[in-house]
Amino acid sequence: MDRIERLNHRDPVVARRIHLVLGLAHAQEAELLQVRHFTPLERSAADIQASTDDHLGALRGDQLLGVVALGPDDEPGQLSVATLVVHPAHQRQGVARALLTHVLQAAPDTVFAVATGARNAPALALYRSLGFVEYRRGSIGPEALPLVKLRRAAAGAKPCRG
Repeated sequence: MDRIERLNHRDPVVARRIHLVLGLAHAQEAELLQVRHFTPLERSAADIQASTDDHLGALRGDQLLGVVALGPDDEPGQLSVATLVVHPAHQRQGVARALLTHVLQAAPDTVFAVATGARNAPALALYRSLGFVEYRRGSIGPEALPLVKLRRAAAGAKPCRG
């Protein structure tokens, strides 16, 4: 990975590139979670273009290796890691960790939250290793996919308790 930079997701070409990585990564995640109906797979390039989230990409040359998107959380006072995906060909190379570390270091006074599948062990391990703590559980969709919501306290704040 050469660099992490802000992506202009409103550009149709960039939105299609993001959509490709999201589609591959989310298809893999749906298989891991053993669900047939996986809402993130329904997002189109046009949906990405219209998003109000901020998108950052991990790039090697012109190749997009991974994407993190940040937006308002449904709970006040925290920012949501709405999307964190890595192209399957580039997983297990530190791309997701680099993206998330970049975001956390850029906004140390921010409380971050993220939701992921309760059976997504790799994602849960990554989030926990970076100081995220589980604080809520629920389910979503027609298959009642179990979800875990995690939070990371702002730097200097007392650690979050689940």
